Amino acid sequence: MNKVHSFRFSPRVISVVVASLLSTGAFAQTTNVGTSAKALGLSDYRHFVIYPHLEKALRAQQQNDENTALTEFRHIHEQAPDNVPLTLYLAEAYRHFGHNDQAQQVLSEQLKRHPNDPRLLQQLAAIPQKAEVVNTVEQLQALQKRCDATPTTRCRSETGQYALKLGQLDIAQAQLTDSEFSQTPEGKDLEQGVLQRAIYLKDWRNADDIYSRRNQRGALTATQQQQWFDVLTAGQLDKRIEQLQSQGLMNSPEQQLAYASTLASRDKRDDLQRYLSSHRPRFDTTAQEQNWLYLISRYGQDPIPMMQSFDPRFAANRRFADGAAFPAAMKAGNYKQAQQFLDTVPADQMLNERYALSTATHNQAETLRVAGLMYQRSPNNLALLDTYSWQMMQSGQSRQAASLLLSRYPFNGNGTQAGTLVTRLAELLQRYPDMLTDATRARLSRPLATATLRETQSRLLGSSADCQTTRALLGDLSPRYDASSLSQLAECYRDDLPGMALYVQQLAERRQPDAYQHRAVAYKAYQVEDYATALTAWKKLPNNQLTNEDVMAAANTAQAAGDDTARDLWVDEARQRGLDNSEAWWWLHAQRYLPSQPEQAMSDLNQAIAITPTVRALTARAALHRQLKQDAAAVDDLRQALVIEPNDGATKAALGYALWSKGDYIASRDTLEQAQKSSPDDPQLIRQLMYVNERLGDIPQTQGYARQVVDELDANAQIAPLTPAQNQERFDVRRLHEDIGRRWTINFDSSIGLNSNAMSPSGSQQSAPSSSQSYRSFGQLEAEYRLGRNMLLDGDMLSVYSRLFAGSGDSGVLLPVKDPMIGTGLRWKPLHDYTFFLALEEQFPLDRHHGEIDTMVRASASLFNNGKYSDEWHPNGNGWFAQNLYLDAAQYVHQDIQAWTADYRASWHQKVASQQTIEPYAHVQVNGYRDDHTQGTQLGGIGVRWNIWTGQTQYDAWPHKVSLGVEYQHTFKAINQDIDKRNSAFFTVGVHW
Repeated sequence: MNKVHSFRFSPRVISVVVASLLSTGAFAQTTNVGTSAKALGLSDYRHFVIYPHLEKALRAQQQNDENTALTEFRHIHEQAPDNVPLTLYLAEAYRHFGHNDQAQQVLSEQLKRHPNDPRLLQQLAAIPQKAEVVNTVEQLQALQKRCDATPTTRCRSETGQYALKLGQLDIAQAQLTDSEFSQTPEGKDLEQGVLQRAIYLKDWRNADDIYSRRNQRGALTATQQQQWFDVLTAGQLDKRIEQLQSQGLMNSPEQQLAYASTLASRDKRDDLQRYLSSHRPRFDTTAQEQNWLYLISRYGQDPIPMMQSFDPRFAANRRFADGAAFPAAMKAGNYKQAQQFLDTVPADQMLNERYALSTATHNQAETLRVAGLMYQRSPNNLALLDTYSWQMMQSGQSRQAASLLLSRYPFNGNGTQAGTLVTRLAELLQRYPDMLTDATRARLSRPLATATLRETQSRLLGSSADCQTTRALLGDLSPRYDASSLSQLAECYRDDLPGMALYVQQLAERRQPDAYQHRAVAYKAYQVEDYATALTAWKKLPNNQLTNEDVMAAANTAQAAGDDTARDLWVDEARQRGLDNSEAWWWLHAQRYLPSQPEQAMSDLNQAIAITPTVRALTARAALHRQLKQDAAAVDDLRQALVIEPNDGATKAALGYALWSKGDYIASRDTLEQAQKSSPDDPQLIRQLMYVNERLGDIPQTQGYARQVVDELDANAQIAPLTPAQNQERFDVRRLHEDIGRRWTINFDSSIGLNSNAMSPSGSQQSAPSSSQSYRSFGQLEAEYRLGRNMLLDGDMLSVYSRLFAGSGDSGVLLPVKDPMIGTGLRWKPLHDYTFFLALEEQFPLDRHHGEIDTMVRASASLFNNGKYSDEWHPNGNGWFAQNLYLDAAQYVHQDIQAWTADYRASWHQKVASQQTIEPYAHVQVNGYRDDHTQGTQLGGIGVRWNIWTGQTQYDAWPHKVSLGVEYQHTFKAINQDIDKRNSAFFTVGVHW
C-alpha cells in the first residue's frame, strides 16, 4: 500500500500567500511594488514584523474597510517612515478612499527625505490636482513659496503661467532656473511665453536673458539669432549688441548695416562715427554697400578719407564713393574742393549739387542758370517752377517771373505747391497791375479744383474781383475758408441776399471770433431784422471797442429786440460820450418811458423833433397822442411825417388808424388804401379796411376785404390748426360778410299755450302784442327790407317792414288765429355799436269787428346779448353761456294806450351737432299796459329750446336759424288782472331767414 504524504499549511501561511496575491494584483496597477522584503527594501526581521499588518491592510482595502486599512497602513508607515514603498502603499490607500490631499501630503513629506525620487514624483503627478485660482500677486507669491518648498513640474508650470498672466516676469523667469524643469515641455512652453510677454511689454532685458540662456544651450537657430538682434535693436541695447558682435554673434554685414542705421536714426553721432571707423563689412548687394557709403558720407568724422579708404566691391558704388565726396565737402564747408569736383563733370550734369553750391556761395547768376536748366528738364514739376520763379524775382526779373507764372496758371498740381504759386502770382500782379487784362482776369476767375486754391485765387484777384466772381469762387462755403474770405463773400451777399450774408458772416465769426467779426454780424443781423442775433453780437463787445456809431447802433438794436436794460445802458454810454444832442439819442431816451409814463416820453420826443423832425419821432409822438386821446394832434404829426416821406406805407397806415379813431372814416379809408399799396399783404390793413368800409356802408368793398381775411385764415389753417381766437375771428368776419350783404330778412315767431288763460310769453322786438289783451297763443310773421346804412345819421341803418300777427284771444282756440292784424312800418337803428331800434308802424285789423286802425310808435333795445354772451353761434368749445335784457315800449296813438315789457333771460347752449344746440334757459319778465288804468304782470319761466343753424358757406356764417322749444311759466304777481291759473306752459317756434 502506497504511503501518502500530506502537507499541512498553517492558516497563517495560507492567508499571507492569498493576501500577497490579492494585494500584488491590486497594487501593481499603480505602484508596481511587491510585498517581499526585497521589494519593500526591508530586513527579514522587520519584514516579519510588518508583514501581518500589511496583509491585514491590503485585505481591508480589498473589502473597502476604510478604517482598518488606513489604521494598518499608518501603523506600518510609522514603523518605517523613511521607506518609499511603504509610503507608496499608504498614499495609494489614501487615494483609494478619496483622500487625495492626505496622499499628496504623505508623498510631499517623503520627497523631502528622498528628493527627486521618480517613484514619488510619478505617484504625486498621478494625483488629480485641484485647480488653484490665482488672481493677485499675493496669491502668486504664496503659490511660488509652496512650489519652492516642494517643486514639481506641474507647480513650476502653473506658477510661471500665472506669473505671465499677472505680468510678473521675474517670478515666471525664476521658475526656469530649475534646470530639470526648463528641459521639460512645460518648461519650454513657459520660456517661450516669458519671451513673448517680455517682447510685448518691451522688457528687452528679460527677453535678452532668455535668448542668452538658449544660446548657452546651443538652441538658437539663425532665425532666432536675428530675432535676438531685433530685440536688442528695439531696446536700444547698444553695448549689448557690440558685446555680442565682438563674440562673433550678430555680426553679419547686414546686421552691421542695420545697427549703424539705427544709430543714425537716433542721431547717436559719436557712437556711429566710432562704429563706422572700426568696421569694414563686405556686402553682398550693391544697395547695402551704397547705404554704408551714404552713412560714411553723412556721418563720418572725417568722411573724405574714410570714403577713400573704403574699397567698394561694386563698380556703381565706386562711382558713388567718388560723388559722395561732394556732399562731404559741402558739409565741411570746403566749397573750393566741392567746385573742383564739379569742374570734372559737364556743366549740365549734377544740377542739384551745382544749385546747392551756387546758393551756398551766393552766386546768383549761377543759381538762376541752374534753376532754369532744372525747370526746362521737368516743366511739369511745380517745385522746380517755384524755385525758378523765386530765383528770377531775386535776380530782378520779377516781371518775367509773372509772365512765366501766368503762362503756367492754373498750376495743375498738389494743393500746397499750387497754392504757393498762386500766392506768388497774386503778389506779382499787385506789383504789375497792367498785366491783369480782361482776358487774363477772366482766366484767373475760373474756379480751381480745391477749396484752398479757390481761397488763394480770390486773393489773387484782390480788389479787382467783382462779387459775381467772389460768389463763384467761395459760394460753396467750404470749411477750409478762413474768416477773411468768408467776410469778403458776406459783403457780396449783403445787398441782394442779406439773410445769406448774415449766415456767411456768422461762419466767419466762428472761424475768428474777434471784434471785427462780432460787429459785422451785428450790422448784418439788424439788416435782416434778426434783432436777437444782432443784440447777442453787440453784447460780445466791450464799450471801449465800440465807436460812437456802434453805441447808437447797439442801442437801436436793443430797442428793436425788446431788451430795455441793454438799451438804457448804451443810451447812458452815449450820453457820457456827448451824443445826447441828436434826434436819435432823444428818440431812444423816450423809449424808456413807454408805455407807463407817456408825459415824460412826450417831452423827449418834443426834444427830438425840435432838433430834427424825423418820421420815427413824429409817428412815435402821434402814437402817444392817440394814447392820450388827442386824435387831432396825432393826425397832425402823421401828416407832417408824410411830408417828410410821402411814400412811407407805415406812416400812412398809422394815419389811417388815427383818422379812424377821430371818426373821419372817408379820409381813413383813402389813407389806408394808399398804405395798402405799399404793403398789399399786411393782414392788419386788410382788416381795418374791412371795418372802415363796413362803417361807410360800402357792401362790395367790405365783402371783398372780408373774403381776403377768410382766405388768409384758411391758408394758415393748412399750415397749423387755428387758435381759438383765430377761429372766432374767422366766424365773426363771415358773419359780417353775410350780414352786410343782407337785404331781406324774414322772421316767424309763435308761442302756443298748452293751458288756458296763459299770459304772453317773453317777447322779442317784433312779438309784442298790439293791444292790452293777454294771449293764450300768439304768432307773428314779418318781412323786413333794409334800405341802407348811413341814411339819416353816420352809422345808422334804415329798414321798412311789414308783419302779420294774431293770437287766441279769449277764445278756446289753441292756435293763434284770432284778431289778425297787419302792420307796416319804418324801423330805424340810429346807433352803430348798440342794438337799439325806433319804429313807426301803421296797424290794420283784418277782422273789422275786432280791433281798429292805429299808429304805433315803438322803442326797443337788446342789452348784454353780444360778444361771448350772445345767442350767435360760437365756433369754439362745447357750449357757451348767453344772456339778454330785452326792453320794449310802445305808444298806440289813436287809442292812447301804452305797453311795455322788460325781460331778462340767461341760458346755456350745449352743442349737440356741428350746427345744433340744446338750450335750457330761465327768464323773468315784467310787462304791462295802460289805457284807463294800469295793468301788468310779473312772471318767470324756465324752458328748453332746440336751435338749428343752416345755410353756411365759405364766406357766410349761418344765415338761417330755427328754434323749437317748450316753456313753463309762473305768474308771481298781477296788477288789475284776473289770473285763473298762475302756471302756464307754451310750445315755441322761431324762424329767422
